Amino acid sequence: MPRRTEQTCPYTLLGVSPKDEFSTIRAAWRRLVKTYHPDVWYGSPQEATRRLMAVNDAYDRLSVLHRRVQSALNAQDKAETAKRAARPAGNTRPTPSPRPAPQPAEPVSQPSVRNARPSPFAGQFDDARRIFGEQQVGAVQAFA
Repeated sequence: MPRRTEQTCPYTLLGVSPKDEFSTIRAAWRRLVKTYHPDVWYGSPQEATRRLMAVNDAYDRLSVLHRRVQSALNAQDKAETAKRAARPAGNTRPTPSPRPAPQPAEPVSQPSVRNARPSPFAGQFDDARRIFGEQQVGAVQAFA
């Protein structure tokens, strides 16, 4: 059972805020224990013991509170997990209707190399197109 001391607010005694993480509260408690330990304290051992008891009491109250909050959060997580497990397996959304198959595009006629790129070698590209055929037009135009 935690001891009761004259200090009522454990947060102010430890020098932390209620919004701080528990790791920050623990670090403040450790810092104060190192400061007020009777073997380290420069004043009377009775004063150091009284202060150390107050610091430990404040930390005990906050750690009990933290454990209660954590156990409540864990219970809530377990309840949500059980609720999710009770749902039917698989995708519960309705299956979308199938999309119609895309229609083939109309073939686009390639403009003449001479019209697309006027150059002194346009006649040679037209000859290459005739030689290589229409299937390799892209390879021919890549060199234009």
